[in-house]
Amino acid sequence: MEQRGGTGRQLVTQALENGHNVIAFARNPEKLELNHLNLIRVAKGDVLDFAVVEQAVQGQDAVLCALGTPAMSKKRLRANGTQNIIHAMEKKHG
Repeated sequence: MEQRGGTGRQLVTQALENGHNVIAFARNPEKLELNHLNLIRVAKGDVLDFAVVEQAVQGQDAVLCALGTPAMSKKRLRANGTQNIIHAMEKKHG
């Protein structure tokens, strides 16, 4: 069985263990399955929807990205999603 979201879950876990307040952004928040005092919330969203990404980065000092798709996938999720994140952060600090 293929496990998805392992890198993102680990990223969130490490941030929490290091005392950071975290808002996680996930396509399927229920799969994160983490409870922690510093986990402020888990936002549901699609990284390809710029307006949703822009809303998610508001008030954030840092954004960590763990987007992934199968290596042979022809979808441009990583490229387009990362572009949306960067553009939203630039707009926020622009």
